Amino acid sequence: MFDSIRKLLGKGAKPAQAEAQPQPQPQQQPSPAPAPAAGPQDSAIPAKPDVGQIYAFCTRPLYAFSAPETGRYAAIKVLGVSDMIVVVAVLDGIWQSHPSLAQAERARLLTQHRFAHTGRAAVFGTDRKAWDIAGAFTAPRYLGLGALTDDERARAASILRGESGTSIAALPFANHAPEGEWRWAHDREALQQEAALQSAEAVRQRAAQEARYNDRLKGLTFEQLLSETPFENWSPSPPFPPEGFTAAARAALHAACRDIQALGDKPRKTEVRKVLKRTVEWFNAADEAAGNVIETEEREDIMTALEEIAHAARHKALVPEIDEWRDW
Repeated sequence: MFDSIRKLLGKGAKPAQAEAQPQPQPQQQPSPAPAPAAGPQDSAIPAKPDVGQIYAFCTRPLYAFSAPETGRYAAIKVLGVSDMIVVVAVLDGIWQSHPSLAQAERARLLTQHRFAHTGRAAVFGTDRKAWDIAGAFTAPRYLGLGALTDDERARAASILRGESGTSIAALPFANHAPEGEWRWAHDREALQQEAALQSAEAVRQRAAQEARYNDRLKGLTFEQLLSETPFENWSPSPPFPPEGFTAAARAALHAACRDIQALGDKPRKTEVRKVLKRTVEWFNAADEAAGNVIETEEREDIMTALEEIAHAARHKALVPEIDEWRDW
């Protein structure tokens, strides 16, 4: 769902008792804080993101197979804010309780080395409209406002400009990075075992889902398709398309079902092709008129719906052709 941001931008184990304290900032002069930095640790979570805000939180388990409580605390810092994007940096401190503002300010930016990571800083842009500290983290606490270094300001500017190679992620990623890096350094074997179990479970679930879907396709009818509401997951808008687009898309699919249904019990392949192509062309035009709102998730959902229509018409051989007609 973060494709829309990219298009608009450019198109866009518990901690050891003797755990090391966070390291001091790199040798560069910080810019003045945007406002007085000190604040009570029980300050209310601000309603809006602002540059320099620092939040602490209890990290969440990485996998369903991980221990349910981590007992570790981490922190993030807001480096930049625009109408669409909030730039977030994950700090490299890990604490056994909420850190103070001073402790968090002494931490550096976290660099990532777990699994396939190669030392990249954990700095990313996230959708401002989806900014929800309380929903993204466990036991979040606003610590106050901190100063930005020149490097932090430069990283924020790069992401806000939508430069190639910058990262866009959902806000909960800021939980995964510090928890993952701490465990990679201190509990790697168990972490890798949990990751393997999670992967195996994902494979099992995908196989079961595919089997259920294949069973659905075998007995699919137009009556069944017309009784269903396509794209029920397209909410809210944004990030999903406008409600008017979604309503029209549902109507287009149902119209295609009725048109093929009217061709009889055994419609000819050429006639089914005409209806499917006409429907794809409708999506092409509607997407362009709406400002290219069909992104990855929407595209997959539309292709699945069209595939189901082809199967209900008993002309599954038309499915590969559908991809050739689309512009989205």
